[in-house]
Amino acid sequence: MGRNAKYQIRRDVFIEWEILESAAFKTLSATGIQVLIRFMQKRKWAKIKRKTIYENGGLVFTYAESAEMGIGNTAFYESVRRLIEVGFIDLDHQGGCYGQDFSRYSFSERWRDFGTENFRRVEKRRSLQRGLDVRSNMRRKKILPTEKRSGLLRKTVVMDEKGINQGIGNP
Repeated sequence: MGRNAKYQIRRDVFIEWEILESAAFKTLSATGIQVLIRFMQKRKWAKIKRKTIYENGGLVFTYAESAEMGIGNTAFYESVRRLIEVGFIDLDHQGGCYGQDFSRYSFSERWRDFGTENFRRVEKRRSLQRGLDVRSNMRRKKILPTEKRSGLLRKTVVMDEKGINQGIGNP
């Protein structure tokens, strides 16, 4: 198969027809559907008196696993965010930003009310503390010119065409 055996799950997936016909499912991208199916594949279940009982909590789906499936980080993040928004999964625990902790999810029934006034909207929380994300760092760099940043500035070394050092500073 070519994929890392660590991430192989040999478990069938059953998708209820209500899910396939729901307004929430129809808003998912192809990657979102792939991520949803993988979440469904991760559920543990048991047969009790001819009825299948699913264990819906404690689901873990890491960025490393998504990369092994051929899903990029941004596409995976957007898919999980969308699955939470439309009500297929809920975030039980937000993982850390340094790879020492991972997010845990559970299945939700909120998707049944998607598109109605009874729908309870939930959004994925930020995984980084405010001010430590890429956008904040970009804004900080725009506001503070190079001269005002803390730390030493490197001096420019000017070389002529032959590679001879002409000194430090402007030519």
